[in-house]
Amino acid sequence: MRLGASTACFYPLETEKALKEVCLLGFEKAEVFFNAPSELEEPFAKKLGNIAESYGTEIISVHPFSSFLESSCIFTDYKRRYDDFIGIYERTCHACAVMGAKYVVIHGAVAVPKIPIPDERYFSRFNKLIEIGKAEGVQVCQENVNKFKSQSIDFCKKMRNALGDDFKMVFDIKQTVRAQEDTFAFLQEFKKEICHVHLSDNGKDGDCLPPSKGSFDFKKFKSILDDADYKGDCVIEIYSKNYDVDKELKESKDYLEKLWQL
Repeated sequence: MRLGASTACFYPLETEKALKEVCLLGFEKAEVFFNAPSELEEPFAKKLGNIAESYGTEIISVHPFSSFLESSCIFTDYKRRYDDFIGIYERTCHACAVMGAKYVVIHGAVAVPKIPIPDERYFSRFNKLIEIGKAEGVQVCQENVNKFKSQSIDFCKKMRNALGDDFKMVFDIKQTVRAQEDTFAFLQEFKKEICHVHLSDNGKDGDCLPPSKGSFDFKKFKSILDDADYKGDCVIEIYSKNYDVDKELKESKDYLEKLWQL
């Protein structure tokens, strides 16, 4: 397991500049959070790949800019809208492959949409996303996200049953806290399906703190992953409006590497 950081930590810095910041901090892994349709074009993806390669950093995952559209445009009951928007995910998966990344991170549908989304449609459409990813040699994964269907352990169990071996999860600590789920119960339940992790700390000062600034039990967290023979990586994902990001990421990196003996 190796540590990384998400370009989302530096938002709204332009994606290529944010990636360079992650690389300059010495992270071995990076997640690219796309922020505009033009960033999905192959020349831009190649540019990002070249930036990472020049610093010896591996881009491990990507996040579509279009998460806010997914309820109404991917999981919609209006088929024509789905047909018009699915191309965004074809381009996202292709960009992921061009950069040599492994995972595309999906938020999915909100927990309480204005028009109900049956679970069967959700699973069917998500399976289509998985098929698009497979065609590019990448894995499309469900992230657990507060206020989305995936915030719930029970919903994710249903999804796992529906998708079988194709169900893979990106596990985000802060999202379990915000959803008032038991982080370690969630982790235990899906430890065999988790392929990628978003790290943050939490405590009396907030639910999205830099690792080492809260009270989260990172030793217990890693122990559960070790017991599951976890083969993935972990990226720090915090938000720049609250921190001196470079300083906090460097301190978090040093803290976790020492704590986890990486």
